[in-house]
Amino acid sequence: MNFQSIPSPGDRSIFLLITLILLLSSCSSPSKNENSKQTHDLETIVILGTNDLHGAILPSTLNTREEAGKTQSIQYQAGGIAVLSSFIQILRSEFQEHLIWLDAGDQFQGSVESNLEEGAPMVQFFNAAGLQAAAIGNHEFDFGLLTLKKRMKEAKYPYLASNIKDTETNQLISFQNTTPSLLLQAGRLKIGILGLSTLDTPKTTQVENVKTLQFEDLKQATLRESQALRRLGAHLILITSHVGLACESGRSNPSTRLLRKPTDPQGRCGEQDEMVELLQSLPLGTVDGVIAGHSHQVVHHWVAGVPVIQGGAFGRYFNLIYLTYDWSQNKLLPELSRIEGPIPVCTHIFQNQNDCNGDRLAPKNGRGPLIQAKFHGKPIEPDSKTLLLVEKPIQKAQALKKKQIGVALRPVENVRMGESELGNLLADAIRTLTHADFAYVNSGGVRSPLEAGPITYGDVFRAFPFDNSIVTLQVNEKELRTILKVSHSGARGFGSISGLQLQLIDPSFDAPFEDLNGDGKFEIWKKNRLLDVRLSQGSKLDPNQLYTLATLDFLTTGGDDLAWPISQIPADRIRVSTGLMARDALIQYIEQQKEINTTEHPLLDPKHPRLKFEKIKKHRHLKFKYRGKRS
Repeated sequence: MNFQSIPSPGDRSIFLLITLILLLSSCSSPSKNENSKQTHDLETIVILGTNDLHGAILPSTLNTREEAGKTQSIQYQAGGIAVLSSFIQILRSEFQEHLIWLDAGDQFQGSVESNLEEGAPMVQFFNAAGLQAAAIGNHEFDFGLLTLKKRMKEAKYPYLASNIKDTETNQLISFQNTTPSLLLQAGRLKIGILGLSTLDTPKTTQVENVKTLQFEDLKQATLRESQALRRLGAHLILITSHVGLACESGRSNPSTRLLRKPTDPQGRCGEQDEMVELLQSLPLGTVDGVIAGHSHQVVHHWVAGVPVIQGGAFGRYFNLIYLTYDWSQNKLLPELSRIEGPIPVCTHIFQNQNDCNGDRLAPKNGRGPLIQAKFHGKPIEPDSKTLLLVEKPIQKAQALKKKQIGVALRPVENVRMGESELGNLLADAIRTLTHADFAYVNSGGVRSPLEAGPITYGDVFRAFPFDNSIVTLQVNEKELRTILKVSHSGARGFGSISGLQLQLIDPSFDAPFEDLNGDGKFEIWKKNRLLDVRLSQGSKLDPNQLYTLATLDFLTTGGDDLAWPISQIPADRIRVSTGLMARDALIQYIEQQKEINTTEHPLLDPKHPRLKFEKIKKHRHLKFKYRGKRS
């Protein structure tokens, strides 16, 4: 039932039992429970969840991360819609009308192949592969509202928008092929599905593209739509949502046991994460399963008794939820719920790992050779029809992607909760090309790391998939500090800087709040981790001088919580149009440097870090500056 590995006897028997129940229940023939003498008529549905594909039409070609000098890295592939299609076909053949496929959004933006066609190839794939419904991700808006409406019109599946309203009418949006919720038939069961989008959407896409929309409270929308679906006869309620969470895996090697029970040990999930807060606030039994997205985490957990799945990002994993309904009692049997996953999307796996993840540490006996992947006993091969479907956009992008622009002498890594080599590279590039004093880029705009070796246009595009332009601001010391306080609060990771050194409270320690805008609201971006700001040479900033800060238009229009800090800067000191795109600036910079991340000029120097984290428990030097009335 998994990739070349044998499940434990208990898990295997449970899986076979669920499968047997499914086959028997489709015949509507009840069986006798010998212990209770009560008649049971059980029916199981299988929910396939995908999320955050980000236009990943082709597999990613990657190198394993090995300890320096010990083992040579191995090249492998992960993801790709033709490979994903092979899994879907196996599942559809196995479970037929009892399979439901839902996507949690961020479908279009992120690859050369998809972006050149503004997401159209992804819609074509979802249409051909039989997607049944999708949530609307924040990056669905990146190409503009008119383009999104065009993609929705082309889709043969509905987009579910339970909490997106038109600001003018205060009514839920009614774009073509969108609906707040949906009732599907799966076997004899009526399945109600609602779709949610993160409340952070206006902060995580171009503000201009969502200025006519408002995003309703998640709990309010969920209660309204779930109650409406129950009135229509829904036996089970599912959420597909571009609303994220992060959870610990709960075990050292998540690939060794793919089938999880509600009673299995699981890691903790973030109490303040959007989806966790929602599920904990809902009355018991409101929803029965969740497909999550947005946070790019692998999640296969129960939150407030509800199975929640999320498959990371870029189509490299997916999960399945099995839900069993008892017709004799007219209710779901939560004790029989199962999560299968994370299931790695690849044609070949490392024999000793049972997956195609070269980022994690190799087992003690090594990763083993790459061998044919199997799923539910069947070999995985790229689906030829899917490859033919996207042949034109692939050919269109191929020449551009192969163009070499430089060489990385060492891998260029990316982290969100610390100093990022990749982020430093982009910050250096936009600072150099704009001749600014400093540069700042947010962690969310920086994606896949760069491998050691030749750097191509395709590599850069994958690392920086968003079409952000560069904006310059004239700021004084106080204004700069305010921007850095918010951008380095840890609420959205830690951004990257050039020309500065920051001393910060380590993210493993709490930080005091500072009510910067005086509205009395205790929001996470008001956590002040900033201890000190210095120039890169270590000298202090001049409070009487105006400095030039280069950054991204996404941030100056209010993205990543920067709306209030940017609003404090006079408009005549903001140069919105520099004529430079961030990705183009980076390409030009790498071409000029020719070689990057050398030993002599590392992008992250441990002896002179740009972000220095201090493990401080008490904050005597910082006092909570409270200016407004508490609410």
